[in-house]
Amino acid sequence: MRDLDAFHHVALTVHDRDLCAEWYARVLGFEEVFREEGDERRACVMRFAGGGFSVGLVEFGPAGGTSTDRFDPHRTGLDHLALACASREDLDEWDGHLRAQGVETSGVIDIPVGAILNFTDPSGIALAIFWDGPTPKGTPAEAVTPG
Repeated sequence: MRDLDAFHHVALTVHDRDLCAEWYARVLGFEEVFREEGDERRACVMRFAGGGFSVGLVEFGPAGGTSTDRFDPHRTGLDHLALACASREDLDEWDGHLRAQGVETSGVIDIPVGAILNFTDPSGIALAIFWDGPTPKGTPAEAVTPG
């Protein structure tokens, strides 16, 4: 059996598929691939403009029963979804772009292995943009792990 190659997609349960699809397109530059309509669920698959990784946005209807709960990274399940950028400068630009779109951010946080920018989508799902900084070769993992 061959090893797995990469992540293909992640599907997120959202409170409002249409609102979130518009937000992922406007704020993060995702392109809509297709929509799915049904009585129990409505979904929209969004993809990076250059192709590759996809995010499914799934809203459960009355029969499926989308909860009125908000996302909580402290419950078992998803903590956050991190996207990648190419440079520290790009991360600063993303911070400015998100703020200009009215998105509250953590500001860029430098950590031993790079830098991270935290924010949430309209359903309150925790998202991040991460830049992998240079890690000196031979550095043990525990030397660069926060906490």
